[in-house]
Amino acid sequence: MKIRRNKKWMNTIKKFGGRMPYYCIPKDLGDLVELVKRAEKESKRIRAVGSGHSFSDVAVPETYLVDLKKIDALLPLDKESLKLNYRDLDLVQAESGITVQKFNKKMDRRGLCVKNMGGIDNQTLAGALSTGTHGTGLDLPSFPGMVRSMVLVTHQGQCLRIEPKAGITDPLKHNEPGITLKQDDTLFYSAILSLGCFGIIYSLVLEMEKMYYLEETKKCYDWSDVKPKLEDRSLFYEVDGTTPIRGVMVQVNPYENDNEDHTCIVVRHRLLNTRPHRTIGDATRNWISSILGRLPISYLAVRKVARKKPSKLPGLLDSSLRSLRDKRYENKGYRVLYQGAEYVKIRAYDSEYAFDMTGGNNDFIKALEEMFEKAKENRQKELYQTSPMGLRFVDESPAYLSPEYGKKVAYIDTPFVIGTPKLDEILWEYQQIMFKHNGIPHWGKINTILDDNLPAIKKYYPKLAEWQQVFNSLNANKTFSNQFSDRLKLGEI
Repeated sequence: MKIRRNKKWMNTIKKFGGRMPYYCIPKDLGDLVELVKRAEKESKRIRAVGSGHSFSDVAVPETYLVDLKKIDALLPLDKESLKLNYRDLDLVQAESGITVQKFNKKMDRRGLCVKNMGGIDNQTLAGALSTGTHGTGLDLPSFPGMVRSMVLVTHQGQCLRIEPKAGITDPLKHNEPGITLKQDDTLFYSAILSLGCFGIIYSLVLEMEKMYYLEETKKCYDWSDVKPKLEDRSLFYEVDGTTPIRGVMVQVNPYENDNEDHTCIVVRHRLLNTRPHRTIGDATRNWISSILGRLPISYLAVRKVARKKPSKLPGLLDSSLRSLRDKRYENKGYRVLYQGAEYVKIRAYDSEYAFDMTGGNNDFIKALEEMFEKAKENRQKELYQTSPMGLRFVDESPAYLSPEYGKKVAYIDTPFVIGTPKLDEILWEYQQIMFKHNGIPHWGKINTILDDNLPAIKKYYPKLAEWQQVFNSLNANKTFSNQFSDRLKLGEI
């Protein structure tokens, strides 16, 4: 195991990080156990990091940084130790530091595919799990919803295999030396979204699907056409009104177009019954935007416009959205779910809030339209948005600390290119608007609205007390906490 002193670490957007007193690169489970014991003995804090994709400081360590990049292998899964009714499922076990990209490629070779994923794939499995990464699909789970079992290294170096009460493992056949099986609903549904506060995740068992194929279409509309279909939920169904569309995403320009409306692109993912016979056009996304999106010059160009000629941004956003229209793309599921490793996408950051959609609740529309007005108001001050706003939709989650716990949600995403003038000021205004309309912030994005606001956290997370019982059991001395969890007063209920 490598341990380096005072090595600099920053997250992908270079916003959070610094010099780490101990930068550790473990190679196996034993190394993780040793590090946890060492940190506790020295009364120091320890934190695991993956790819550093979270835009917030949720993953930033204070003393011991544990880089999981060498903990990235697929692990055998003993089917004989599983309960009979789980043996026919497509279950896969992987170490937590494997990236989603690498994991997807390995699954492809097995003829398997994730059910859902975020728009990029440079996160590690542990990072995607710990902050509640989601994709889009009103009946599709976020990342925690695919996890069936996990191994956690926690207080005193204990290694726990954590599952729900009706978990996949047969307790009478469990035989993993040094690993204790715990099948408990409160423990599991707390641990699958723990913000790193319960210990270091070593491995995960995920339920996969047989490889499937998706068709992605992108159509251009005005907001006035899309809004009523969001309000009555017809946007999520085919024209027959009963057949659900697997995934829907909306991108919208916050600035008015020439029709005094807002240009939207509606992205739809439909499941294909057979492997597609694709034309060259169907086999690729818009090749010009794909190539440009991967070059640093794209990010630099947008940033230059924002600084030198910001009044051109509304038109630039409109042209950018319209360039995506009338395009079809067919491929394997994970390749379509992957929205692109565009350079801009890792040179921008955002806040993202979840809104309850149950009972016809349309708070997300109210919040979005109020942000349109705020963008119009800020335009008079020469303050501009540098990316379209996004809407994604996710099924309810069983994870206690998930923004979509117990409810289907709409997520509003508000990205900005780094270097946008007054970026944080505008983002704070958007956060206030979304929070006012009962939006719940995504843990991995810029999230300052909940700082020192335990009453709000209690309001939006009805299982917080149960989650904090686990916190107090596994992290009583706050070995696994950091400034982020301290600021939110997690563990202080």
